[in-house]
Amino acid sequence: MPTIFADGTIYSKTKLNMINKCLLAIGEVPFPLGTLVDLLELGTDGETAKRIVEETMVEVQSIGWYFNLDYNFKMYKDINNIIVIPPNLLRIDTQESNRYMEKNGKLYDNEKFTYIIEPTYIEADIVWLVDYPTLPAEAYEYISARAARKFQEAVIGAPDLTTTTNRAEQETFIRLQRRQLQTRAYNIQNNKVSTRTHNGYLQGSLYGNKGRT
Repeated sequence: MPTIFADGTIYSKTKLNMINKCLLAIGEVPFPLGTLVDLLELGTDGETAKRIVEETMVEVQSIGWYFNLDYNFKMYKDINNIIVIPPNLLRIDTQESNRYMEKNGKLYDNEKFTYIIEPTYIEADIVWLVDYPTLPAEAYEYISARAARKFQEAVIGAPDLTTTTNRAEQETFIRLQRRQLQTRAYNIQNNKVSTRTHNGYLQGSLYGNKGRT
């Protein structure tokens, strides 16, 4: 779905467009629509931008925001009494944080030294990795700006040339923080209806997406 950014630019929320924003930050020509970013040649500016974009996606979302954080999320064990960690899970905090931990893609019982989980399910606070198209506009804009600034510094290496990208990052971060505060305030006032932003990516995860209401 197209997004209208603060500067009036309209384009889809994709990894390619994030990479192109990085390239524009150093005056490079952006890739045309349809470019296969996973085939970019190693060591090129495009591949470097791709790597920084991917790192920034994880870095920013690992904090846990209104759009990718579920409280008291029930993780059910499978027929082998094992709880497999979904690939789009960034962080898990169980209520018994000293007992259960993520290990080798599964939930590990640190008290009994086993992957075999006794309860039917474990409740935890989950931070998910949300894909590019389903990011809220404020989050996508901030990650794009932050990645562009980091890419510009990595390639050009001149802090005095990053004034514009630094300002863009700060401005987009403020907008994301404002949205975060507005959403949290609304949830506190309306505790009978879930106002969490659910999307197909989260709903399609291994365990679904049944956040706290």
